[in-house]
Amino acid sequence: MPVFAFLYRPTRRLTAAELAERAQRVREWSLARREAGQVLMVSVFDDDTRLLKHDGESTTPQEPALAGCTLVSAEDLAAATRLAQDFPGRAYGTDVEIRPVRTYVPPTAQ
Repeated sequence: MPVFAFLYRPTRRLTAAELAERAQRVREWSLARREAGQVLMVSVFDDDTRLLKHDGESTTPQEPALAGCTLVSAEDLAAATRLAQDFPGRAYGTDVEIRPVRTYVPPTAQ
């Protein structure tokens, strides 16, 4: 089945209470979707971000930094989009970019 990446971009600052609530709701959503065989992997990115540009310049990104990434399994882009519509982080101002993933170098067996 095709794999899609959900790339998360927060659009506003959250209070400590909102951060905790969002984290709990996202965790529950992720675990339920993993149990259903839809979520393959979830990664959360640290705030310490650098952008290394093609010309060698290293800067702090100007646009909202990516907050995380989820790899999901879905029939097609439409199904992945429907799955992303239920992502609870959206209620806290997180945009979700949905991208098809093609694997060039598969992970090694562990």
